[in-house]
Amino acid sequence: MDDAVAAVVHDVIQASTKVVPGIRHVALSAMQRETLRLLTATDDLPRRLESFQVVLDEGPTHDAAHEAVPVIVECDEIVARWPEFGPRARALGVTSVAAVPLCWSGRTLGALSVYSVHEGSLPDGVVELATAYAAQAAATLSYAKKAENLEFAMITRQQIGQAVGILMERCELSAEAAFSYLRRVSQTGNVKLRDVARDLLNTGELPLCARAVRSSEPVRTNRGE
Repeated sequence: MDDAVAAVVHDVIQASTKVVPGIRHVALSAMQRETLRLLTATDDLPRRLESFQVVLDEGPTHDAAHEAVPVIVECDEIVARWPEFGPRARALGVTSVAAVPLCWSGRTLGALSVYSVHEGSLPDGVVELATAYAAQAAATLSYAKKAENLEFAMITRQQIGQAVGILMERCELSAEAAFSYLRRVSQTGNVKLRDVARDLLNTGELPLCARAVRSSEPVRTNRGE
């Protein structure tokens, strides 16, 4: 996540603490390959609570993200529901928690969790407001991911094109023959095409010797044209 997206997401959770009186401890975590990763938090308390959940594989953020449903638990129910996480949360003064999933286009991207250290139930409207802020954060993360994928795809195409150009020059191949060679190396070695191209650009070395290229790909550029 780049700095601009991080700043927007951080502003989202900071804004949530100003809307509901008594709520000061908020964290936002995203799913990465089935594992939660903290993106931002208002202070150290939610950071510690989110870290516990990653290690223990249980807790409100964990459940909201994996089950894609809001999780609202208060007082002693925290210990009853999460035998490992619960006592740690209570020892830090947590009395109640509301975690809502970050849902966008049918996918769950993570969860936003609100922790309270005040006795009694969560303030009215916490779940509704947390859900609204979670939707805003989910949209931000989703569009950031799309932009990242688009940029990555553009860089990948550029690298493959550069690798093809190197092969054309060094081995006197046509563009089609050079690309076919890269693709064959990718398939034979079970390595992604972009990684084959990147290795060639970084090392300047061919995955196979030039003689092998010429013998297997006889098509060459016509320098006289």
